Amino acid sequence: MKSILPIFILLIAVIITATLVIFKPDAAEVTPQRPIASVEVIAVQPQSVQLTVSSQGTLLPTVETDLIAEVSGRVIKVSDSFRIGNHFSKGDSLIKIDPADYEAAAANASAGLADAELALAQEQAQSEQAAADWQALGDGKASDLTLRKPQLAQAKARIASAEAKLKRALRDLARSEIIAPYDGIVLSKQVDLGQFVTASPSNPLGRIYATGSAEIRLPITEKEAALLDQRTKRQRFVKLTHGTGEHTRTAPLIRIEDNVDPSSRLLYVVARVQAPFAPTLDQHALRRGTFLQAEIEGRDLSEAYVLPRYALRGSDSVYIVNDSGLLETRIVQIIKSDAMEVIITAGLQPGERVATSPIAYYIENMAVEVIN
Repeated sequence: MKSILPIFILLIAVIITATLVIFKPDAAEVTPQRPIASVEVIAVQPQSVQLTVSSQGTLLPTVETDLIAEVSGRVIKVSDSFRIGNHFSKGDSLIKIDPADYEAAAANASAGLADAELALAQEQAQSEQAAADWQALGDGKASDLTLRKPQLAQAKARIASAEAKLKRALRDLARSEIIAPYDGIVLSKQVDLGQFVTASPSNPLGRIYATGSAEIRLPITEKEAALLDQRTKRQRFVKLTHGTGEHTRTAPLIRIEDNVDPSSRLLYVVARVQAPFAPTLDQHALRRGTFLQAEIEGRDLSEAYVLPRYALRGSDSVYIVNDSGLLETRIVQIIKSDAMEVIITAGLQPGERVATSPIAYYIENMAVEVIN
């Protein structure tokens, strides 16, 4: 009896298991619902856009000059204006070299000219007398030597030589005083009172620069250069900003340099600022070497689309919500982009809705809900 009991229990368990398997309920099939993403959109419209190119550069004078002594001598006077950072006016005497030797040379040249003039007058009289004597006593045609023509030509040549020597002596005398060629500021100074200077280009007395105008070279890429209007002669301008932005100036763009810097692969545009170093009622004075931010005026686009930067997906595409409420990818042509916005010239149509919201996952032609 005891040996039959385990078999009986096992048989009952098999029957129960079979019953549960046969009569198990069917599981209900449930199709998962894909969540619909909610997006914000911008309905785009074409508009006129003024392209600009941002750059920066250092303001430098248009004219800078090394002062070179054209005569040698000891410096006997240095103007108070000839100090580093000081202003001077055109025609001011900056440096004076001892003129004694040059005054003596001018006096000698003047005396030499007087002697030559006297010799010419005597020779003219002798030539006239020789012609009269031949007319009275001679026979046939007189030679040039008889009529003293070579002697007269020599006397005239000595006059020309004496005049040239006097002119040179007076020029050297004038060069003993260095006169300011323009209104300017002293940049550097290498000479002072009592110093002996020589007429040598390798020994400048100082460096000055003109205050009438200054230029700023602005580096741009070749791609940015394509944004500038180079096809017309219309005057373009550059907005220059100094410091935190409270001081601005507008300067004309005078040229685009054709050379590309081989080290940086950049080219330069140049703007000119008139009278930058003097303050006016509405403008702050600048200084040589001031670093300026620049916004260069570029081409005008009659029809372009401006979108916030975050609406861009990847480097050249956006998401469009079509009339069916489905999301699709659109490749666009971008002419300019920065941290804030992108300017698109092709790939969009007026009134199309561009999605601007971040999307966690994306499937082409996925359904979305537009947030008003």
